[in-house]
Amino acid sequence: MRDYEADIALQAMDRYDQAEAFISETVVNTVYIDGTRISNIETKREAGMMFRMAKDGRLGKSSVSLNSDDAVRNCIETADTVLSFSPETPSFKGYAVPAQAKIACPDVWDKKVVEITADDLRDLARRVIENCTVDIPRAQIRVSATESRTVNSNGVDVSHRSTLAYGHFTSMTRGDHAGEGMELYHGIGLDGLDPVRIGRSLSEKAVGSSNSKEFEGSRSLTMILPPDQLGDMLTSSVGSAINGENVKYGRSLWKDSIGKEVASPCIDICDDPTVAAPLSCAFDDEGTPTERRTIIGKGILGGFLRDTFCGDSTGNGMRRSSVEAQGAYDRTPTIKPLNLTVRPGSKSPEELIAETDEGILVERFAWPEADGLTGRFGLNVRCGHLVHKGEIVGTVSNALLMGNMLECIRNVACIGNDPVQMGVVTVPTMSFEGTELVGGN
Repeated sequence: MRDYEADIALQAMDRYDQAEAFISETVVNTVYIDGTRISNIETKREAGMMFRMAKDGRLGKSSVSLNSDDAVRNCIETADTVLSFSPETPSFKGYAVPAQAKIACPDVWDKKVVEITADDLRDLARRVIENCTVDIPRAQIRVSATESRTVNSNGVDVSHRSTLAYGHFTSMTRGDHAGEGMELYHGIGLDGLDPVRIGRSLSEKAVGSSNSKEFEGSRSLTMILPPDQLGDMLTSSVGSAINGENVKYGRSLWKDSIGKEVASPCIDICDDPTVAAPLSCAFDDEGTPTERRTIIGKGILGGFLRDTFCGDSTGNGMRRSSVEAQGAYDRTPTIKPLNLTVRPGSKSPEELIAETDEGILVERFAWPEADGLTGRFGLNVRCGHLVHKGEIVGTVSNALLMGNMLECIRNVACIGNDPVQMGVVTVPTMSFEGTELVGGN
């Protein structure tokens, strides 16, 4: 792919102490639903490159869309200008060096995604609509195929190709007390996207939410999070705590915790790029080999994730996103989990509920995210189901659920057996003790 542009970039690298070029090509097909109707189907194509270099302790970079014969040269000239005005960066450790792959290349290329047609997308959207009995204000199904290549002056030359499927669906009932529902889908292909199930679930969630009541008072209880809410909560808290850049600058609360207990002994978390997940790969976007890596074992912190900027890269320097394929070439590598995986337990979500004395099953937060530095959260519950003595006894909304995810993973009540892939994480339903629900008086 794009050998011509890569050759030009390689020829220019002799001018610098070190240099790197990342080139990507992407095709994205999307179907949109607005107001319970298919509103648009579109195809977008892009090709681009980022050129980075280091010379005399200074760093430069620039990115460009590859839409002309002069694009690569223009990109390098712009990066050269940036280099001349950049301050010295003594912490720069150098770009990736050539190394053998540590894992077999995961199967992340779905031919069905590559060959998908507008009629295929239209049919998926139509089936979601037909199986949903309430309004769908907005939804989209987006599939993409990306090929990339990383080359640098150290001799790295690695290629990768992957497909990505992403779905985001919302639903709403009409009336004085409108209810809302939401469904998400992440994967490398569409085999797991069931439009019938999604349509019916959107209906059930919206109707259930419409019957919710305002929560009053305050109560200490167990928080039960399904995968679609837990994924972002875990990424924003644990993912931030194990981020090598946060460790490097002293921002991580776990910076001095290698070999120490940071979670419940029942918690095992690994970063596993060996399976078919959106960011799984044999080499990261800087050309460093990846591998399955234990992050937390029986509650003990085993290590951090790093890119070349931090030095001693673990193969977690990524430009690609698990949600949006476009624009990869325009992003500077950042540290990301490839597939942060929580080892599932043996109990079903129903059993988790049955074993909860006082709790709340959160169907949907307004935005499921904890503070990246402290782990604290105070989140609006858009729809939650109160649990008393193992049974759901009511549905509430517009209440504030407060706690700390870095403390929650020390106070795990139960782990479910229903892992779901949610972007860069694969998690089951889990319940945590030590949270507080607050409503009006």
